[in-house]
This record gives sequence, C-alpha cells and structure tokens, in this order.
Amino acid sequence: MKGIGLTEYELETLETALIEYGAVVTFDQLSSLFNEDRQYSRKRTNKLVKQGWLKRIKKGVFVMSDFSSRGKLSISHSAIVNVMVREAYISFETALQHHGLYDQLQTNINSVSLKQYKTTTIDRITYNFIKTQQRYFYGWDTHDIDGQMVKIARIEKALIDLIQFHRSRYSTDLVMEKLSMFKNDIAHQRLIEYALKANLTTRRIIGFLMDFADLDSSKLHSSVLNQQSVSSISNSENNLFNNKWQLYYDQYFSNYFQK
Repeated sequence: MKGIGLTEYELETLETALIEYGAVVTFDQLSSLFNEDRQYSRKRTNKLVKQGWLKRIKKGVFVMSDFSSRGKLSISHSAIVNVMVREAYISFETALQHHGLYDQLQTNINSVSLKQYKTTTIDRITYNFIKTQQRYFYGWDTHDIDGQMVKIARIEKALIDLIQFHRSRYSTDLVMEKLSMFKNDIAHQRLIEYALKANLTTRRIIGFLMDFADLDSSKLHSSVLNQQSVSSISNSENNLFNNKWQLYYDQYFSNYFQK
C-alpha cells in the first residue's frame, strides 16, 4: 500500500533499505539507494523525517517508521538505545520488564552510560542516560532485539542501579517488592557480589532489604562494619533508624516488619 506523502519511488527505496540494511539506516546508505546527488538526497531525507517516515536517532542515523502506521517505529523502542549511545546499557524498570519482573506501561527508557548524553524523545518515548564511572559499568548482557544488539542489565544489576542511581522511597520499595516476589528469579550470590562493588549507602540499603526478604545479608553486613558514617534512604521527616545498618529509613518501611 502506498504510504501517505510517499512517492512510489520513495516507498520502493525505503523498502529496499529495510531489506538490505534493516530498520536502522544511515544517510550514506539512503543516499546510495536514492541514486542522486547528496544535496538532493539530504533534502529528500529531511522531507521523510518531517513526514514521519524516518526518525532521526542521531546525526546521520535514522530508524524507519512502520509503513502501515506512519510515525510509529518499525522496531522496539529498546532496540535503538545502543544505536544512539554505544557505551550504554538499559537498566532500572526497563531491564526488569525485559526479564519479566515489571509489567507497567513505560514512557521512559533509562540507561547507564560512560558519558553524559542529552535526554532525547523519539516516538513519545523519552531516553535518559545516567553517567557512571567505568567501575560501575558492568552486569549486563547483549541481546538481539529486532536485529539490533542491545546491552541490558541483568536482574541483579538493575536492582542495584535502582538504589545506587535512583535512591528514593519509591525505588527502595520497588526493589523490596522484587526481592520478595521473585526470589527464585534472582541470583542471590550475584546480587551480593554486585552489591559489594557498590557504594556504602547502596550496600546498607540492599542489606537492609535482604533482611526483610529473609535473605542472608551477612557478607554485606561484614563489609559495612566499623563504618562511622550513617546513611539514609530519603529525606523524609518520618525517618526511623536501623542500628544494624546505620541507616535512616522512612517510617513507611516499618510496615514490612508486620508482614
């Protein structure tokens, strides 16, 4: 079916590009298929972007829209993360969703990267990149999603990242929920291994939550002994203090003691 705003020639060219290069294409690839001078190819490409048939991911790189639904990406939103930023991996709720541990609708895809990148919105999905140090850039596997190789955090690293990079009552409660509901899906030794690589506050919070989930937290506790500082989950006015972990926590979490 001929697309709205597309000439027959443009539709055939995009279909050829999809077959030869996949859903993600560069300007040079499109230009070679248009078989016209680069200046005119650039004008034609800009026209296709404005019409919604191409979505610009970054300079000179585009993802094709679904020909049956102009403006909607023809591949998964997660598939383009590593096209946008090579040294990044998807984490947090999106990673948990990939592993079947999170089922809520998302409008953000949050990733961890080695450099700072600006927030970008494509097809009503916002892509955020949280900069980290090389020593925290681990715990991911590469997955083939719609023909694109994508780095996605393992379950245990996604849980650690939620605390280390997004520490709040919400993220702590989310991690607590996953530790309680998906004990058989979480590799406990790997979780401890990753937590031991994290900062002091993260280790304290993960240990605190493991206690609630009736998991062995002894290795984490040994790593925080003799530390004189204290940590907190949030800046709540209703904080209580846990002596074992030297941790201030919101009174909300006292509910877990009663379960």
